[in-house]
Amino acid sequence: MIQIASPQEDEVFIAKTLMGMEDVLRDELLKIGARDIHVMRRAVQFKGDLGFLYKANLCLGSALRILWSIAHLSAEDGDELRDKVREIPWENYFDVDKTIAVYAVGSHPGINHTGMAALLVKDGIADRFRDVMDKRPNVDRENPDVRIELFLNRRQCIVSLDASGESLHRRGYRQDMGPAPMSEVLANGLVRLTGYRGDYTFMDGMTGSGTLAIEAAIIADQLPPGIYRKRFAFTQWSCYDKELHAAIEASSLKRISERSLKIVACDLGDLSAAKTNATAALVDERIEWQSMDFFDSKPPTERGILVLNPPYGHKMEVDVDDMYSSIGAHLKKAYKGWTAWVVIPSETADRAIGMRASLRYQFMNGDIDCDWAQYEIFEGS
Repeated sequence: MIQIASPQEDEVFIAKTLMGMEDVLRDELLKIGARDIHVMRRAVQFKGDLGFLYKANLCLGSALRILWSIAHLSAEDGDELRDKVREIPWENYFDVDKTIAVYAVGSHPGINHTGMAALLVKDGIADRFRDVMDKRPNVDRENPDVRIELFLNRRQCIVSLDASGESLHRRGYRQDMGPAPMSEVLANGLVRLTGYRGDYTFMDGMTGSGTLAIEAAIIADQLPPGIYRKRFAFTQWSCYDKELHAAIEASSLKRISERSLKIVACDLGDLSAAKTNATAALVDERIEWQSMDFFDSKPPTERGILVLNPPYGHKMEVDVDDMYSSIGAHLKKAYKGWTAWVVIPSETADRAIGMRASLRYQFMNGDIDCDWAQYEIFEGS
């Protein structure tokens, strides 16, 4: 038995995210009106209609991609998987002239590896189109019109259409990058974890290519993060409703509300890349850029939120012990009354900063286990 979705019904969608950002994504989904939300590992499942799928792609800051689960099936082996995929009415979802790519994740006891599973799904899709149209879609792994994802959980298989296409962390505003750029989705999630919503002064003390400050401005001004994108994969589907998409985009833009509170970004290095990115993101006038070493900085207001993503020796040569020891000393000296959030990449850094964190969140920055640690800087610290 195969359960196959219809775009007219209230459907199950899955928003994928980074490890540690699941609860942030859940809260975002609640805010924009998702229903029946279920937190998973690196993902959040929710329900909505086709219009909500467009809205999720446009408005979610902490999501990597949005999947529409179109079929749930059980398969004992690769042959059965291919045959059941062949039964899915693919011609209802996209035209045979669209290029496709299939990706698989998870594991199945009867299939050796995910590459083989993806190949079997591709073959099932090709067989279906040959059956009904005597023609098959071409494969394009680099830039497909339609991206299909297979999730394997033992013998249970979920076949999904990727509504996003290219990962949503590729907002489209980042024109220039420094030596160790942070993902836009990660930066957005970390800023949200601080509780910042534009209601305090915000300072990025080691801004690099400006991602944390830019994402803070996007959050403060309620800019839809997907607005910079030129393309979403759902526009290639047969059920795509251009007028509905335009209406949802227009509604999202109406919610933009520029806040007057200060956003400051400073760095000892060249700020031209950060400024270029902020201009592309349409928030350059919202950010005050300061060319200075953080260790010479002073807080711009009496209270505020400071975020720090220091270089920590993986892509840039630094003495981690000395770096974090200096950070802790400067925070205690100069930032009394402020709340600081610091990326802590190791036990060495945790010890060296010399302060006890009041709150911690674990996350992955690439392949590095990190903590996002909060420090309340009190008088007498």
